[in-house]
Amino acid sequence: DGAVAVNAGRILDVGTTADMRARYQSEQVIDASGRVVCPGLVDCHTHAVYAGDRLDDFESRIQGKTYMEILAAGGGIMSTARATRAATADELYALAAHRLDIMLQNGTTTAEIKTGYGLDIPTERKMFDVIARLDREHALTIRPTFLGAHAVPPEFTSANAYADHVLHEMMPTIFAAHAESHFAAQGVPL
Repeated sequence: DGAVAVNAGRILDVGTTADMRARYQSEQVIDASGRVVCPGLVDCHTHAVYAGDRLDDFESRIQGKTYMEILAAGGGIMSTARATRAATADELYALAAHRLDIMLQNGTTTAEIKTGYGLDIPTERKMFDVIARLDREHALTIRPTFLGAHAVPPEFTSANAYADHVLHEMMPTIFAAHAESHFAAQGVPL
């Protein structure tokens, strides 16, 4: 026998049913007999906003290729970056919302979502805007992370040149978008 006292989405107390009834007057009692009651799960590392798939990569791994070989051949992050760049914001939203629906059905109520499959300013901004829209419109609570330096895109000849681009061009753009978003107004860091 167990009971949980909840108020405004927060667990106040746990104990036996008799103890909880004695301590708290309730407007609503939910009979969860035979069920599991647990707090919402927090997924602190997701890449929910992207397009494409990695089925070719999976087949290559089965054939014994390393991830670096797959990446050098244009697969891995690069194939996802190409598909994500080609997708519209609405397409990315629909794909991510479906992924979040599945997460919610499995008990996740809060998720951190990274950018990082754009590897360029327009796509990283598009991804950030989709993440912000998901937080406004989806049942999950979302926390954004900027991951612009996920990999070096093919249009850059060196990691140092790309790092300079991320630091001096990409980060200021994404941070400005964050400053204008509801995340900043709520005190949510990037």
